[in-house]
Amino acid sequence: MMPPNPPAPLWRRAAALFYDLMFVIALLMLATLILLPFNGGQALPQTGVFAWVYRAYLLLWAATYFSVFWCIGGQTPGMKVWYIRVILPARGCYTTALLRFLGGLVSLLLAGIPFWLAQFHPEKR
Repeated sequence: MMPPNPPAPLWRRAAALFYDLMFVIALLMLATLILLPFNGGQALPQTGVFAWVYRAYLLLWAATYFSVFWCIGGQTPGMKVWYIRVILPARGCYTTALLRFLGGLVSLLLAGIPFWLAQFHPEKR
């Protein structure tokens, strides 16, 4: 049995997150570009029901980006550059990846506090 890999240090996790953020921003720009012809090429509304549907649409694209990369190779492009790998179960990979994405989203909404608290966990997880 191989010993488990040590957890990535905080700076590598942050660097991978920043790198992936650049990819996600580009992906969301393309996702928005897909919608523009349906709105006559005009800017999308920022209020009302459509604004919430649009945000959910973008969130779905971001969740798909992370879930697909995590389930196919265990790494996003940013994680690959910094030699970080996610270990997911063989069954229910997309469910676990979606839960991981939602947990990361909550962490970001809480100003990354859980991200920082992981450094004080005995296993750094």
